[in-house]
Amino acid sequence: MSLQDELASVASFVASVVPGAQVKYDVPTQPVAANLVVRAITNDFESETRYHYRIDRAYQIVAYGADALAVTTKMDAISRKVMDGKTAIPIAGTQRYIRVNGFNFGAPFKTESGLSACIGVLQTEVREARTQEEYEKIWHVYYRNTIRVPL
Repeated sequence: MSLQDELASVASFVASVVPGAQVKYDVPTQPVAANLVVRAITNDFESETRYHYRIDRAYQIVAYGADALAVTTKMDAISRKVMDGKTAIPIAGTQRYIRVNGFNFGAPFKTESGLSACIGVLQTEVREARTQEEYEKIWHVYYRNTIRVPL
């Protein structure tokens, strides 16, 4: 599993919450009101056991809109989806999930282009198994029983 798969899964989760959103992975030079930017901003790898480790990631979500109300409405929709029990995001192409630990966003602000924007942070965690040594399989097991008859 890679960071690209997780980033795409988080982007599809955010896009499903905000209808009509155009998800980008870089901040556009000329944003439009429908743009939502999703970027991975921090990674923290933590060893938990000899067999697996935990990756704590924070994703920055930037929402653009015509005014402050439109932007905070988008961010509030994401917050409510996270807090309504949707605490796991399915990772595309696997049977694994990204656990969501929280979502916070700040106050909206005006950009140079005249649009309003708001920045939020989605905290997540994923557990992955360590690479284990592989052993040759036992293909056949033969059983031999010797019965001793007492004299």
